[in-house]
Amino acid sequence: MEKRYENSVSSRFEFYTLPELTEDERKPPEFIVDGMIPVGLSFLSGAPKTRKSFLALQLAAAVANGEPFLGFHTKQCSVAYFDLEGSKSRISSRAERMSRALPKTVLIANTVPHRLSDGLVDDICELVKQQTGIRLVILDTYSRARGQYRTGGANAYDADVALLEPLQRMAIAENISILCIHHDRKGAGFAADSFERLSGTMGISGSADAVLNLIASGKRFDGKATLEFTPRDARGGELHISFDENHGEWKNDGAVNENPLQNPVCRYLIENRPAKQKEGVFFPYDQIYEAAYGRFSDNPGPAIRAALTEATEPLFASYRIGVQQGVQSHGRRGIRVINLQ
Repeated sequence: MEKRYENSVSSRFEFYTLPELTEDERKPPEFIVDGMIPVGLSFLSGAPKTRKSFLALQLAAAVANGEPFLGFHTKQCSVAYFDLEGSKSRISSRAERMSRALPKTVLIANTVPHRLSDGLVDDICELVKQQTGIRLVILDTYSRARGQYRTGGANAYDADVALLEPLQRMAIAENISILCIHHDRKGAGFAADSFERLSGTMGISGSADAVLNLIASGKRFDGKATLEFTPRDARGGELHISFDENHGEWKNDGAVNENPLQNPVCRYLIENRPAKQKEGVFFPYDQIYEAAYGRFSDNPGPAIRAALTEATEPLFASYRIGVQQGVQSHGRRGIRVINLQ
């Protein structure tokens, strides 16, 4: 990129213009769990004893195996899981119950040499540089990883932001996802906003690229909950989930708000969307069907139209993708897709 303003104050700010960005710099934000957990810093919050750590372990297994997490597509990678409230015996007994084995690409530790307040950010950075396959780091819990942190004269909000900013920036710079398991604040059930459920100040949720809330259905945990997820750069949504005591795993009982990435047709369009342009690109029905469902159909049009009926608005709202159905081109039927992002 061309350097400018070398002899002016402006050079200190590293300004750039949009036309100067490369294709890689223009790419949309990447997700380790599609539409749910992005590259950057995320928080998963819930009340005590609501099986947050089981959910975190299940996430680690799904990502390491390249399998869906609660129905959401994952990007396969190695995982570093810091189980700072557990032990070798506890995590091994939990893993033995799970329906999917934890592979060797899930690295587990019960202690850390430093805290976020005094060197853990640098430790994680060195780890992912040495172990280049690691792209998901789970800190369970944030309170154990945090350490004592004070800034002279700063209020609690500013202190939270100052502590988390280096962690979030490092995650983006190294192209990894860091998920912090956290606790709800007292009285979280009366919170008007999901961001207000996290213990601590709004500086925590404000610093995060995604916030997930595990909300038990009743006053006492009965194995049923709602998982709310609010990423900065996607639509987000809610899932009804239930805990399977036999396997120590959470099951998706069905989406409350449909996420386009759960729809195989939408996922194909998102992954193959054209570059931003005024004119759309034609996709034949048979091409979409074979790519989305992995099989041939003599009459793919009705299935594709049905899949897009309820998804057109979420596609536009979350990804700025416009869809025109029933288009004919060179004797083939399909849709026209335009990228307005």
